[in-house]
Amino acid sequence: MTNQLNQAKNLFQNQPGVILRMRAKPGKGNELFDLTTQLHYVEDPDGPVDWALCRTNDEPDTLWAFELYRDDASFTRHYANPIIDKRHDHVFALLADMPLRADIHVVCSSNTEQEIASITENPSFHKGQPGVVLRMQAKPGKGSGLFALTTQLHHVEDPDGPTDWMLCRVNDEPDTLWAFEFYRNDASFTRHYANPIVDKRHDDVIALLADMPLRADLHIESSSTQPTE
Repeated sequence: MTNQLNQAKNLFQNQPGVILRMRAKPGKGNELFDLTTQLHYVEDPDGPVDWALCRTNDEPDTLWAFELYRDDASFTRHYANPIIDKRHDHVFALLADMPLRADIHVVCSSNTEQEIASITENPSFHKGQPGVVLRMQAKPGKGSGLFALTTQLHHVEDPDGPTDWMLCRVNDEPDTLWAFEFYRNDASFTRHYANPIVDKRHDDVIALLADMPLRADLHIESSSTQPTE
């Protein structure tokens, strides 16, 4: 079982990781989720220390994953390991097309500022937790402004705002922001996005973007904060 106190040390600034979207062949969605969950519990000293596998609400055969690693060296060793590469072949056999992948690092997150007691009482990334993944491409030269504004908005007082979140920068695209946000429950998620005040704040974000964001509403199927059976 993952030690929740350790979670307070993770999702830290500059933590390296990867974001993946995988679409299963028709009828292979459950098999894809079962296999990828199983692989995340295979013993690997260089494997991800924080991860979540999420199912898209309106596309049940689409899997979104984020994986975060202890440091750059372990990230590199993990993906250079031929045993790991062989296991990934079994995943590819279930896919309808090539995955979308972005190598990222954390810019800021909810866990960098939470108290240990809060994390212990309210475990992050639990099964069924609703959320959203977003990719936003800033206008040229507006990347830093986009990160500053979205970070600021995540600190605005909102009882229905995300309880767990992270903002990440793509390693080779500094003006591209990826965000995962998870909410207390379905009701708070719905209220947050129906709030006209929140919607107005999002207008300021849209003004910094080169095009409309990629967005997927989802829920967690499995994660590093849950015990194995």
